[in-house]
Amino acid sequence: MVRRLALLLALVAAATSAPLARQAAQTPPASPPASQQQPTFRARVDSVTVDVEVTDKQGRPVNDLTADDFEVREANKLQTVDTFKLIKIDDNANAQPTHEILSLDQQQIETGRDDTRLIVVFLDDYHTRRINSLRVRQQLAKWMTTLTDRDLVAVTYPLMSPSALTFTYDHEGLASAISKFEGRKYDYTPKNAYEEQYQMATPELQEKMRNDLVVAALRSMCQFLGGLRDGRKTILYVSEGMTGMVPTGISTMGTFNPSNRTMGSTSQDNFSNSASLTTDLIEVFRAAARNNTSIYTLDPRGLASSEFDINDNVGSDTDRAYLNDSIDTLRTLASQTNGRAIVSQNDPGPALQQMVRDSSAYYLLGYTSSPPLHDGKFHEIQVRVKRKDVDVRARKGYWAYSDEEVAKAMTPPKPEPAHDVQAALDELANAAAPSDRHPIHLWIGTVRGATDKAAVTFAWEAASDAPADASGAVDRVQVVAQASTGEKVFEGTVAREQTAVPRIAGAVTFAAPAGRLRLHLTVENASGVRLDTDDRTVDVPDYTTPGPTITEPVVYRARTARDIQQIRSSSNPVPTAARSFSRTERLLLRFQEYGPAGQTPTATLRLLNQAGDKMAELPAPTKTANGFESDIGLAPLPAGDFIIEINATVGPEKVRRLLAIHVTS
Repeated sequence: MVRRLALLLALVAAATSAPLARQAAQTPPASPPASQQQPTFRARVDSVTVDVEVTDKQGRPVNDLTADDFEVREANKLQTVDTFKLIKIDDNANAQPTHEILSLDQQQIETGRDDTRLIVVFLDDYHTRRINSLRVRQQLAKWMTTLTDRDLVAVTYPLMSPSALTFTYDHEGLASAISKFEGRKYDYTPKNAYEEQYQMATPELQEKMRNDLVVAALRSMCQFLGGLRDGRKTILYVSEGMTGMVPTGISTMGTFNPSNRTMGSTSQDNFSNSASLTTDLIEVFRAAARNNTSIYTLDPRGLASSEFDINDNVGSDTDRAYLNDSIDTLRTLASQTNGRAIVSQNDPGPALQQMVRDSSAYYLLGYTSSPPLHDGKFHEIQVRVKRKDVDVRARKGYWAYSDEEVAKAMTPPKPEPAHDVQAALDELANAAAPSDRHPIHLWIGTVRGATDKAAVTFAWEAASDAPADASGAVDRVQVVAQASTGEKVFEGTVAREQTAVPRIAGAVTFAAPAGRLRLHLTVENASGVRLDTDDRTVDVPDYTTPGPTITEPVVYRARTARDIQQIRSSSNPVPTAARSFSRTERLLLRFQEYGPAGQTPTATLRLLNQAGDKMAELPAPTKTANGFESDIGLAPLPAGDFIIEINATVGPEKVRRLLAIHVTS
């Protein structure tokens, strides 16, 4: 059994931390595990940027230095500082009014600002026991209330794609989201299709799978953040730490073992897994250094004297070794990325405040490496300040790119997909995200109403196939809808619709004025027990404006022609909120198109790939009494993501709406 991660410390001792070589990474893939990213460069390949924190002996930031006050050496050779910038975030200064971030373009602008701190809270439910997650989520929620309008924050989980991150200044909303954090350490009950693939595997294999997912997610997150801006970015990694061993005798849940107890792994297995984890973590260090991202680690256990309890048949020596190894991983992950480890502390509040201060005042120094080396190795640098009686905290090196990486990075990138194509794919990624934290999928669509108000349809669908009599089975959703004027336009129960069998789903339609519509949702089981709450915001269009308009398509799923006929004959069929379908299914799309002066636009459909390129013309939709309708079979399509393009044309004017779907084999 490996008592400590000695191998890890030996391999990376020379790389205590590293500066940013000015480059960003492409957006990481949405499905786990994340593949290796190809870097791209904003500036010259050999341009290096290092952030430097300078404080006096009392720990106060020193903010009056100039470029001439710094001396930067690489391999003991003096470098010429080409760029110099002081980043100072003053929480007491008058800030621009903060507002909700409602689009990807707006998020890109906000995350690129130098006068904000960019923080991602990474909740590692795979490596946190449930009882510890209950305590730490209260501590995190309390810390959230201390943040200011200078803090732009997002929350993520191991299986969440970085491209699906939602940054916000709404810290109270984030505190509410964090309050749902629930650890799953040693609980292998599958909660999504990916985990189901490992359901029959041993705990040792499942732990390795979880380690691989978390490492890939951390690496991808660093690369994603590097594409947002040059300045410092922070990941707060909330976890009890990863190890390469699974002790004999621990109590588990959800495994194939009838006794729900792991038989334990051999010393050889533990050494092999530890070596694999070591190699993978070095890739995280590289990504963090190249993208100027610091990882702060927070141990939910607080000041712990042991890891296992009376339910685990684990000896005291093994218990101590496991606890020490997991804490060592957290310390190493922080030290190698210029962060801090918040471990063995029952009150993490002061350390979290220090994390915020670390990103509040620092210098960005840029130089062109001389001589340039593309060897893929770690290059140590030294930063010195000529002023006396100051403390300097800086990254101490960087990972150079290899010639192969540089060649790949310099290859002209493929054209970016159109904005609406990327938005449709992002919406699909959000819809396909693991549902272990939300028991239902939602869909909200609008059409022109009988009056000057729009008709809003709210549809929900259970995200899991829990038996109808199970305590966790969804039975109804309480909905409160409020217009931007404060008017309550709907309040009621959206019960499970019996005609939606075998799906567990329901829908309701109500009138609402144009503008912002806020919905507060409470999900309940048949006994009225609350299973979840959620808040959504919808922009209701103004259908009195001129020009062609296409409504959000309503999607119904079916397997046979008989199913399609039943949907058509139903006076009030329940649409599906899902966007992932099997090749054996058919989709019935319904939508409306409006033209100026009551004209009816010409409607056409096309099938596009993920780049937005045309794959095929689809049959023209059928005109019905309530709009347009199209029956689309998925059997000819391979597994993957596709986009259905709906076009409306009136004279020279043309608009389109995109619906992204995922097709499984």
